[in-house]
Amino acid sequence: MPESESEVRKAKHQRTEEPQITRSEVWHDDGSVVLQAENTQFRVHWSVLSLHSSFFREMRALPQPPDQPSVEGCPVIRLHDSSADVQYLLDALYNPLVFRDSSPPSLPFISGIIRIGRKYDFKSLFTAAVEHLTYENPTTLEEYERLRGGWGDGDSDSAAMYRPAKLSGFAGITSLFDIVTLARENQLLTVLPCAYLRAILLAANDPALILDGAPRSDGSSVKLSQEDLRTCILGSRKLMDAQWKQNDLWKWFSSDELADGCTDKLVCLSTKKAVFQVVLRKSICLVPYHPLFGFLCSACNHRHLEVMADGRKQLWAELPICFGLPPWEELKNEL
Repeated sequence: MPESESEVRKAKHQRTEEPQITRSEVWHDDGSVVLQAENTQFRVHWSVLSLHSSFFREMRALPQPPDQPSVEGCPVIRLHDSSADVQYLLDALYNPLVFRDSSPPSLPFISGIIRIGRKYDFKSLFTAAVEHLTYENPTTLEEYERLRGGWGDGDSDSAAMYRPAKLSGFAGITSLFDIVTLARENQLLTVLPCAYLRAILLAANDPALILDGAPRSDGSSVKLSQEDLRTCILGSRKLMDAQWKQNDLWKWFSSDELADGCTDKLVCLSTKKAVFQVVLRKSICLVPYHPLFGFLCSACNHRHLEVMADGRKQLWAELPICFGLPPWEELKNEL
């Protein structure tokens, strides 16, 4: 029986609604399997996937259903992941040089490999990506200071001195929010203390960035989850509390005590008190560092550096605890 006009229109409408499949640049003519993420297909090799992923190694050993879709004789495996993340992982899989330090990968690239690598057990790629992230967010004070993260005086300029060495395209606080979210979602707990610290330092002059989100260059915005938002707000307060409990540090800065051998008592006393007033006005000030210290005599400057060094060590030891995490010696990535 011939189709009615309405049935013909319905069939045409359904065809026009079918998503357009895009062929990715990752398309090997001799490939033996096609991965599809969203509306993008990638033609790759079972042997390569199986070599690097236990997930695909086990899948390859399973009998394929007779009605499985195929492209040019290759079975199509649908993945419920973003096509960008799959592209990043396959780029790294077929080109290991993407991790070379002379041309560091971007944060989206590293993020995609961490998400896909963890999900499908690409162990070597996952490990390499995590190493880039942990390098930029270290667990020791020495490594943190080597990266010029700065403890700051509560001003975002001090924290902004940080420039990643193993990540390209760093976009300030938006990238830090992305790192916090990535680390939390993938249980990379060792990354979180440093990432939280940098986020609250960069937002010190504009707390609304923490509360309302930070704008991206494309007009969109990035926000922390409610859990991470709460952690940053409470952690900021706990860091302040921990700082004020460092009696040796604040006793020296708030008192009339000067270093033995001080050569300019009047200037050094006024400088110390001026710095202390700056600290009192700041909502975030982990350990004081300020250009005013340049007015101290050499003896008092030496003494303040000793006091600050001790203060930084004490505060760094408490950093993960302030953010509701186990102490450094117990903090592990839950991989």
